[in-house]
Amino acid sequence: MRSIGFAAVALCVALSSCSSLTNAWSAVTEAKVPAKTILVAENAFNIAKSTATNYIAYCTPNPAPAGCNDVAIKTQLIPAIKSGTTARDQLQAFLRAHPDQVGDKGVYDALVAATTTIGSVTANFKGN
Repeated sequence: MRSIGFAAVALCVALSSCSSLTNAWSAVTEAKVPAKTILVAENAFNIAKSTATNYIAYCTPNPAPAGCNDVAIKTQLIPAIKSGTTARDQLQAFLRAHPDQVGDKGVYDALVAATTTIGSVTANFKGN
């Protein structure tokens, strides 16, 4: 009889955690961001991308000028530019199709993360 009781308790706990997990997943996937906030993030990314592009152009000559970090460029900067551009383009397409509506927070967060990474790498530049 005890095993049936433990099984019942375990089933209740499992079902309640599934419900909590489902609610948490819905909260994350259904989160939205206002159009004006998206536009500000897009503009910030465009500025950061321009700075990163100039940094890459400056560091491209061989040998690279002092302060350039090829590892950071290859492992952080270029991936951040690519992921940020993809996120920005997705948000722009959404806003064109749905003017003045709220956009996907996950894509917005990807854009903000890319902008932050670019800012971090370029802030660490120690040129002459």
